[in-house]
Order: sequence, then C-alpha cells, then structure tokens
Amino acid sequence: MNHLIQNTLSRFVDSGEIAGCSARILRNDEVLFEGSFGYADIENKIKMSENTIFPIASMSKVITVAGVMQLYEQGLFKLWDPVSKYLPGFKNPKIAKEKPDGSYELVDAKGEVTLRQLFTMTSGVPYGWGDTAAGRIRSEKENEWMTSGLPFPGSVEYVNLVGQLPLAFEPGERWMYGFSIDVLGVVLEVLTGKSLGEYLKENIFDPLGMSDTGFFVPAEKQDRIATLYHITEGMKPGERNYPSSKPDFESGGGGLFSTVKDYSRFAQMLLHGGTLDGVRILGRKTIDLISTDHLTPEQRKSDNWETQRGYGYGLGVRVMTNPELADINGSVGEWGWDGAFGNWFCVDPKENLTCVYLTTNRPGEHYRFIPKLMASMYASLD
Repeated sequence: MNHLIQNTLSRFVDSGEIAGCSARILRNDEVLFEGSFGYADIENKIKMSENTIFPIASMSKVITVAGVMQLYEQGLFKLWDPVSKYLPGFKNPKIAKEKPDGSYELVDAKGEVTLRQLFTMTSGVPYGWGDTAAGRIRSEKENEWMTSGLPFPGSVEYVNLVGQLPLAFEPGERWMYGFSIDVLGVVLEVLTGKSLGEYLKENIFDPLGMSDTGFFVPAEKQDRIATLYHITEGMKPGERNYPSSKPDFESGGGGLFSTVKDYSRFAQMLLHGGTLDGVRILGRKTIDLISTDHLTPEQRKSDNWETQRGYGYGLGVRVMTNPELADINGSVGEWGWDGAFGNWFCVDPKENLTCVYLTTNRPGEHYRFIPKLMASMYASLD
C-alpha cells in the first residue's frame, strides 16, 4: 500500500504545486516509506535527496522544547515560575488593549508571564505580526533596532528588551502563536551559560547522530540546502542567504536546519519515550507531559487555525484530540508540529509510527497538502 504515499507525493510535484519534498515514515522501527521528489534547486537541476538540508522553521520549536525540558528534569525550574525570574525584562508587563477604532491603550497586566504559558503559547508574547496591536508595536521596535546601526546586543539582552514590550492579552487568557519558544531558548542560555546551539549540539544532536542539524550550515554543505520557492508566484525562487557560521540570534522558535533523516532520528526518540538506541534524551513521563493537551476550553477557542482543527496543544506541540473534527483518518494522541515552509512531522504512539515531511513552500499552505499525505499514510497501514 506504500504506492498510495508514493502517488500522493509524486502528484504534489508533478502537478506543479510544489518544487520538491522528502519524506521518511517509520512504523515499528522499520521504514514504511522513504522517498524524495522533485528538485531542491530547479534552476541548477539538483534533485531532492535524503541528504538535502532544509530550513525547518518552526519545527525547531519542538527541539528547543526538548532541550529546555532536560533542564526541567534536572530541577532547574518549575513550569509555573515567572519568566522574570530568569529574564527580568518580563517583570511588570503591560498589555496593548485594542479599541474598536483600531487604536490601543497600555494597561498593567494582572499577572506575569510564566514558563508554562511560554510552552503552551498562552503567554501573549507576540511575533512582530500586524494582527494585534502588540505585534505592530513589536514590529515597529524591531525596525528601530535594525536601522539604529548598533551591534546586536546578545540573545539575553535582546529578549529582555522584547520582554519590556506590551503583551497582546492577559497572560494565560488565550492561545496565540508567537515568540514564546524563542524566549524559552534564551531561558536555557541563562540557566546553562551556553548558547542554545552549543547546548543542543552537546545534548541532542551529537547524542542522536544528527550531524546535519544546527543553526547554520557550514560552507562545505551550503550546496546541499534546498531553495525556497514562492509556490503562488510561478515557483519563483527565494533568495539563498543562509548563515554559514553562528548567527547573532539562534532562534529556538524557527532557526534550525536539518535533513529528513536527522529529524526522523529526533522523532523516533520522542516516539520511544525519550530514548533511542540506548541514548536517553528525556524521560518517558516528560514526553507524556509534552504530548498532553494543556489548553483550557476557553484557550482552545483561539487555537483555531484550519490545520489545528481537531487538535489541542501541549508543550510546543499540537495534540490530536478529535480525528473526526479534523477530518483525518488518524489516531487520538498523534502529536508533533510543522514549519512555515510546508514542513511537518508527527509522532503516533498508537501506531508506533513517525513521519517527517520536508519541503520548500512559500507560503507553506499545509492545509492543501498535509491532510492528503496523512490520508495516504494511514490508509497504508495494515
């Protein structure tokens, strides 16, 4: 039945909808499906392969969560700790309360942002997007910082500055996708005294043999990076401007590069309760905590993306709660996340299955592709 998956992924490319993709699906620790389709670089006729390196965008978040939760296991923090305990810029937060006419007023928050709220995306810490007043303020400040000519202040100082900006809502009031996991990555730096990249390399990438994963791609590997393509603009290529050395800010929320094989190692570790090939990354009960829906009914109302239909949200991951509502022939308890460029992965404990799907779409438009991949994948199971 693997031909179902093969045909579906081939169709994505042959139809001209995407430039290329790679997928790796394991069930019961055996390869159920592995394949690459289309081009990593159309102009230079470089085909996709298992060695293609992808910018994985927000699939970085789950790796960052794993790193921070290692520190949780060491008793270095509690989930309900205020963020200001580690990053004082988050002390005494304000909220940009929006008015019907589009203006806003700044009001004191009733409480502080907690680490738990960062993990569950209920913190109110925005990306610099225009859909909230707080996001617009963040965007304006980012532009000021970028055009000031001043050197980057360092991760800790930078995120403390972000912490002084207004929140989009009262901490814990609702779910909103934002900068939360990036903040957690810097909490890790404060707690360990290491950069996020150094810590993840020592404690996750090297132990799991993820030799092609990191926040930059060395010069000798740059020709393996897939080009991003604007799939709604006639497959127009995006600019290839990838770091070949440590970037100023290692974005735990979206800055990693990886391959389908590397990320599959990470996903298999999650599936096996935090251990792979005798290497323990996290404890089994910690994985259970990460992959449990943490949202209240009120918070779940704003977790309303089309790709989140039928899902709750755990610690940095979606968690399947209602396959019928999601219109997916999958399992309750399937969990994982995706990335802005169409990337996606899942862990399904009930089927002892992991899937990693990496592609190069701008925009990602997961809703067009992922349900079809999932339908074919689950239909392929005995």
